[in-house]
Amino acid sequence: MQVRIAASCAVQRMMKRKASAPLARKKTSTAAARQKRSRGRPGANDGAVGREAIVAAAYQLLEKLPPHQVPTVLIARKAGVDPALVRYYFRNRDELLFAVIEYILATWAAKHPLPDAPPAERLSAHIANMFEFSCRMRSMQRLMIDACEAKSPTVRTRVRELNAGALRNYAQFLPLEGDKAETSLEPLFLYIAVIGLCEFFAAAQPMILPLVPKDLDAKELAQRYETFISKLVLDGLRSRMEIPKKLKADA
Repeated sequence: MQVRIAASCAVQRMMKRKASAPLARKKTSTAAARQKRSRGRPGANDGAVGREAIVAAAYQLLEKLPPHQVPTVLIARKAGVDPALVRYYFRNRDELLFAVIEYILATWAAKHPLPDAPPAERLSAHIANMFEFSCRMRSMQRLMIDACEAKSPTVRTRVRELNAGALRNYAQFLPLEGDKAETSLEPLFLYIAVIGLCEFFAAAQPMILPLVPKDLDAKELAQRYETFISKLVLDGLRSRMEIPKKLKADA
């Protein structure tokens, strides 16, 4: 008798659970629907994480991962937002990554201004900046190349303008005048040379370090290489530039 009563109670409990299950699923789906971000302008809660926070989250990921391992979903997760909010601020991943490029360059330039000095001293300071930048911002060149090949025409145009501005800055280091200033390839060659000298050292550490004397640590190696490439570039331009006294003394 007691067994039959217990079984009857168990059956009743099971029936109640089955009856309540659809209601629970309905509540869960309703809650999920409420959490899903609607189209249009972000609401008050979404506004807590804006465009700058999303760019900062992407930058933090790119400090540790190469660009191809940083999809939009991962950036949204890092920023703590729905991917729809990322798409609200950036029409595509190319635009988001270009915003990261602009953020990196603007932040670095604000913290590393060039001195108000003759062209040779400015170039020497620029090479030092570029070398430190290459060692610390390991994803930057990959980001730039990807932006040049982006599907977005807007991003391709903007990165071309960015590189054209860099060329104009390099032209200021060289004593070019008149028509030669407009047609010379020397600013481009100098741009390529400085990036190549800096980037290869930063990227090829597994190849370089085993070739270094054991009593020379990585920090001293970097300092000596930076001095070497500054002298290398400035010595190549010596006939047309006034070389900084510091580098003459090191020669």
